[in-house]
Amino acid sequence: MVSSEEEENQAAALSEFAAKLANQAGGGASSTDASLLESKLGGLDGVVNALLPKLWLPPSDDGSDNNIALLILVHLVETYPKKYMPLVASAIRGDVEQKFNTAGMDIDTPGNEQPYVVSDALLLALAKLLVAPNSDTQTGIATDAHAALLQLCRWDNFNYHKSTTCQTLFHHLDTIWDYLLEQQKDKLRESSTAQMRIAAIMIDVCLLGGKEMSIALSENLMDKLLHIALDYPNEDPLLQMTALDQVERLTIQNKEYPITRERAEFLLGNNNLHQGLLYLVGSPYPNESSSSDIEFDPINGWAALRLLTEISRVGISSSNSIAEVTRHQFLSLLGCFHNALNELVPRGEAERLTYIYAVSSLVASCATSKTNEEMSKLILQDTTLLNGWFSLLSRSSQPKLKSAVLSSLSQVIEPGMWREGEEEIFRPKRLGALNVFRAMVTRPSCVRMLLMYRGADDSTNFVDWLLNQDNESTNEGRQAKYQIVESLLSGDNNIEGLIPAPAFRELKLWKTRGPAHITTIPWDLATE
Repeated sequence: MVSSEEEENQAAALSEFAAKLANQAGGGASSTDASLLESKLGGLDGVVNALLPKLWLPPSDDGSDNNIALLILVHLVETYPKKYMPLVASAIRGDVEQKFNTAGMDIDTPGNEQPYVVSDALLLALAKLLVAPNSDTQTGIATDAHAALLQLCRWDNFNYHKSTTCQTLFHHLDTIWDYLLEQQKDKLRESSTAQMRIAAIMIDVCLLGGKEMSIALSENLMDKLLHIALDYPNEDPLLQMTALDQVERLTIQNKEYPITRERAEFLLGNNNLHQGLLYLVGSPYPNESSSSDIEFDPINGWAALRLLTEISRVGISSSNSIAEVTRHQFLSLLGCFHNALNELVPRGEAERLTYIYAVSSLVASCATSKTNEEMSKLILQDTTLLNGWFSLLSRSSQPKLKSAVLSSLSQVIEPGMWREGEEEIFRPKRLGALNVFRAMVTRPSCVRMLLMYRGADDSTNFVDWLLNQDNESTNEGRQAKYQIVESLLSGDNNIEGLIPAPAFRELKLWKTRGPAHITTIPWDLATE
């Protein structure tokens, strides 16, 4: 705790330094004045710790600018960047994460309103730290500034649902980006790094909600990113690759960041985005005349294909929530995506993995989205495309590819498993086959087919295999079989009466007790 006397001494030292800072006619604050301030407040840490609590003070009643703390900090950072920039960035991040922590906050409870104020000037100062020259060699500075800005936007979104912090931040970032684009050629590398840092914080904030995404579009920030990602031909392919990776992050859809209508509308209905990606994969956009001049980009074509794949997956989950005009634009994209895939000849494991998931996402989009009947028939009955997909299962000797084909097939059968299965695609192909079974038992027609199956000698069947726990020695395999049991016993299937009563009771007991349950009924007697 700081005593009242120490507080008075701190305030006096800061006021004295601020007065000299404001006295431009007298030369402003000198290095000697800065050293004197540090000696009075106990060094660099003492100066920063004295200024930090004052950054969040509300405006004074008389309307004067009482945020002297920020003015002093900005001066010290800009004048002595090597000493102050890392320290200030880290300190502000820590203070923000403590004061603006949304975890466990209940804003509906009286008295829980935040007493802190986030000024426009502070947001601008943090945005400058994000792209500061020294942050190119001291990445921790940019990381701290990024984390602080994201937390402030998250707090504003959580606390007020107004996104005013986001709007102010995006306005500042747009201005800084314009400045970076005006830099001379000898500073292009530093400028490129700074531009991608702006893009990264923009995407992170856009993932917070639909309103944030709308603001990014209205402030032209997204257009700047798309220009870099889709410019064809591109003079800086590595920068373009980074930009494509940033755009791909907008396709994230999970519990923490569910897909919003605004993001879905942008990804599924933005003609500039679609046209640029199709150019990179060598496919003309509808009504484009110069199709003969378009070739698959040898550097970023596969990155563009991955982004088209992710957009198709967004279409699987969002086709019912988008506007009709967006749906038509998405269907047009699927047709061009189909044409592009028919022209591809993947070589090497990485390209083949990308191809597998591109084809399966296209097929799943046609099977689950509100596509017109003619397009669905054209794609789902394209034997050349489907043979190219499934042939990798039989022709490839690589376990990764075999597992990927099986996993992609399961995801077409049950599209809700897209994200769930992604981390397992590199496990042995046996797990991929189990994943296919799990997807099949979510559909009653497939369940009946599996229950009717008999082995070559008519002595074994699907239930025999399922109850035989000796055929799975790994935890992953046992977990996968348990998930099959869970889906098999769902209310929609109603398999009671279709299998022997002892086997049905054992399956129910297995489902109740979990994956570690050991079956007690002899599996070879399950059908007696």
